[in-house]
Amino acid sequence: MKLTGMTDVAVRILMLMAVNRNDKWTIDRLSEATNTGRPQVAKVVQILNRKGYIKSRRGRLGGLMLAHAPASINIGKLIRNIEDNFALVECFGCNSTKPCPLVDVCLFKGKLRTALDAFMKELDAINLTQIIENADEIRASVEVFTKGNAELSI
Repeated sequence: MKLTGMTDVAVRILMLMAVNRNDKWTIDRLSEATNTGRPQVAKVVQILNRKGYIKSRRGRLGGLMLAHAPASINIGKLIRNIEDNFALVECFGCNSTKPCPLVDVCLFKGKLRTALDAFMKELDAINLTQIIENADEIRASVEVFTKGNAELSI
């Protein structure tokens, strides 16, 4: 299974916010820190805000921040909230308007469903805290990356 770029960016945004809990983030700063285009970051932030993962505050002291403790953010649930299609193959969507001639005899679909369930079970066992245990390294890596890009643009 391949997760979409939206999920990748969502996880990176939450990781950055979790390792910098006291920071107020902006779309532009998240875009730079994740090396992702501003439009995609804005779209992901909108989804994360709507789903309750982050909150925003307007004004001079405003910004974007985590809405919950990292330990309470389940990665499997996050992925289900971001991804809109878990159909590993076209036959996951078979129905009366798009029938498959093997629908009654195919064992492959069931095996794929079992594999997908196992994949998601692994992700359900992970929370945000578990993927930011190296918080100091994450902060340092982003700092080096953003400084390097700033020097390149001069």
